[in-house]
Amino acid sequence: MMGSAGAAAGASPDPVEAARRLLRDVPLCDNCLGRMFALLGRGHSNAERGRALKLAVLMRLHAAVREGSEEAREELRRLAPNIGPLSAQLYRELFGGEPEYRACYICGSGLAEGIEEAAREAVRQLRGLDVSSFLVAARVPPELREREDSLKTRYGLVYAESIAAEVRREVSKRLQAALGLRPEFEQPPVIVEVDLSTWSVRVQRMPLLIRGRYWKLGRRVSQAIWVTRRGERRYPWSVEDSLAVLAEAYMGRDAVLHGAGREDADVRMLGTGRPFIVEVKEPARRGLSLRAAEAEVNRRAPGLVEVRLEAPARRQEVAEVKGAEGRHSKVYRALVHVEGGVSDEELRRLEEFFRGRGVRQRTPRRVRHRRPDIVRERIVYAVSARRAGDALFEALIHAEGGLYIKELVSGDEGDTEPSFTSVLGRQATCLELDVVAILPGRPENL
Repeated sequence: MMGSAGAAAGASPDPVEAARRLLRDVPLCDNCLGRMFALLGRGHSNAERGRALKLAVLMRLHAAVREGSEEAREELRRLAPNIGPLSAQLYRELFGGEPEYRACYICGSGLAEGIEEAAREAVRQLRGLDVSSFLVAARVPPELREREDSLKTRYGLVYAESIAAEVRREVSKRLQAALGLRPEFEQPPVIVEVDLSTWSVRVQRMPLLIRGRYWKLGRRVSQAIWVTRRGERRYPWSVEDSLAVLAEAYMGRDAVLHGAGREDADVRMLGTGRPFIVEVKEPARRGLSLRAAEAEVNRRAPGLVEVRLEAPARRQEVAEVKGAEGRHSKVYRALVHVEGGVSDEELRRLEEFFRGRGVRQRTPRRVRHRRPDIVRERIVYAVSARRAGDALFEALIHAEGGLYIKELVSGDEGDTEPSFTSVLGRQATCLELDVVAILPGRPENL
């Protein structure tokens, strides 16, 4: 169809003349013609631009016909099927009958109706959702995009925009008018996806991300729900169990915990608490306050898990939280048993030895079946110890994130070196362990 007229060696600066050249070659609906000049004339839709350009082309040709130009008369006869119904009355007066209109080369003449249909369906799906903003996305079939791009290239249409941009804007305008919602480009609660191949609409509810901290007040409480191969729960409760109530509170499909590291199930998380982000998937309700949601979580397992929900979070913060383990230092409280007993003098020697001491540690035997078997080096910044009995002492251990504390105490049969066992010369065993502080950075940066 695009074989003869105006193989453009440069765009005409006159939009009317450029539109005339386009319509000589291909039929275009009002929207698709106007979109080729979308950056010209503020405050008008592409449909208005396209209709105005067609009318200007018709008027220019009609004026030439009235001046006796047979060439203009013949051009009008040829252009009328590509212009569409706007040419009908003039065509009847000059030639009689009706021209055989051709479907739009780009959209098949379905764009205007498709936008209205998609907007109506989007309004229907959005009604009842607890959202104040949205984002419209358009899925454009490759062949449609290729036809549009070929015209832009062939005619040097520097003031054009894409059909995707028009659909996004026009559907957005109708949603704002019908529902009073506002567009949100950075972190929309819902994305309205319009498929131009079928004009179907899918409203995607985006995850709700909340930053917070949790405290594990009881032992035998895992961070994640732990199910054995036999389908049985390894521990009766988890932090995830407590946070699952958020899926109900926000009417979502699921709630996923992203923690800044984790502690063993038999280790309590006390003191400053552990940072996390909880992701509520596909929430239908978003207006519930964090305080009300927090109260719902803390009612679930009092004495076992407690949380504080601090603020909404962004997607990039999830990776930051999950990768924070190596950037933090931690303070632990350990209750340690030493075979044969331990003296105050030995504890002072232990404190002195582990002041700023590097530790070489192989992945512990107890987790080697599910974690990479590697050797890592971490720093113990300080140890403070006091006797709690002839063979017991309590230690506060300030160490670099990622150090296995139980193995720092026991030595793990020589796989952690040095250890409390190697320094004391007798087997030391960690009986109880608590995390009492997670601190940003290393001591020199605190």
